[in-house]
Amino acid sequence: MQKVLLPFLLAILFSSTQVWAAEEKEGEEDGEEVEVKTTSYVSLGKPMVLNLSSKASRLTFLQVQADVLIDDSDAEELIKTHIPAIRHELIVLLSEQNANDMKSPNKREEIRKIATAQVQELMTELADNENITDILFSSFLVQ
Repeated sequence: MQKVLLPFLLAILFSSTQVWAAEEKEGEEDGEEVEVKTTSYVSLGKPMVLNLSSKASRLTFLQVQADVLIDDSDAEELIKTHIPAIRHELIVLLSEQNANDMKSPNKREEIRKIATAQVQELMTELADNENITDILFSSFLVQ
């Protein structure tokens, strides 16, 4: 019984070693290890409330909550360090917008893309970091 069991165990051990070696090679490319990056979201904190420009005598307010999508979760602490600068950039951009324009979904999407480009530029300038993929508005209320 032991003579039959020993070759069987050796075959299992050898095949699992080959599988492990094959998995290890998948992580390598041209002799170098490929770094796996994971995306994550960073909240910019409490909702921002600001005035929008309007031709009417009545004030129009925008309440927006934003999150940053980053392509490398290792950069999360760096992004969190610069949240005040990112919030400032968004407040300046959003407060310049016309109240009627911000009610249009197409215009909001356009503003979101502009915000993404400006925040990416800001983070490159402040921290030489290019990990920001997108700015997402998780709450957007015009009143």
